[in-house]
Amino acid sequence: MKQSIRSKEEKRSYRSPMRQRQAEETRRRILEAARDLLGRLGYAGTTVEAIAELAGVSPKTVSAVIGSKRELLAEIVQPDAYEEPVQQLLTQLRTSEEPVRRVELVVTISRHIYESLTLEFELLRTAGAVAPELAELARHIETRRRERQSYLVTALHERDALRRGLTPEEALDTLWSLTSYDMYRLLVVERGWSATRYESWLSALLIAELLQPGINSHH
Repeated sequence: MKQSIRSKEEKRSYRSPMRQRQAEETRRRILEAARDLLGRLGYAGTTVEAIAELAGVSPKTVSAVIGSKRELLAEIVQPDAYEEPVQQLLTQLRTSEEPVRRVELVVTISRHIYESLTLEFELLRTAGAVAPELAELARHIETRRRERQSYLVTALHERDALRRGLTPEEALDTLWSLTSYDMYRLLVVERGWSATRYESWLSALLIAELLQPGINSHH
């Protein structure tokens, strides 16, 4: 009897990681299919049924694993979807003590995110006309981005690293607006700047606008 119970437990413990891997693989296929179709057909032209067909699952599975079409797009542009290099940069940003380096990291992170998710940000920018709920999603993403940047500005203020006469609120407005996708789009997508030029220009601009001159040498 004990042997039978142990055998069942072993089977359960074996199947559980396998089921988890299968679930993760299904989720990955759904997100990849959604990204592909949204990029080719746009938000209005993409259906959950088409996503399911391309991913090799049923529409019910798509709804159960992720949800609606809006939730699919939201999932694609979530920080959890960021690639490993961005996650590593975020860790550096959290642990770095040097003000200049932290500002540079914010710009580098923004560049990597916009480079890898240009399609998704374009969808958010253009789909609001046919799907008003996406305009709300875009606002939510921007609100969250501003909240996260507020932690950095607060840390710089507490270190007395902000440029003289610059309030934390003004500093946050500057950082948030200049690191927006709109700025990246204007310079890189519209004007044809290289991403490297964008990053160098924006880093120098933000360091000059936000920080005391020579701040790292004094702290």
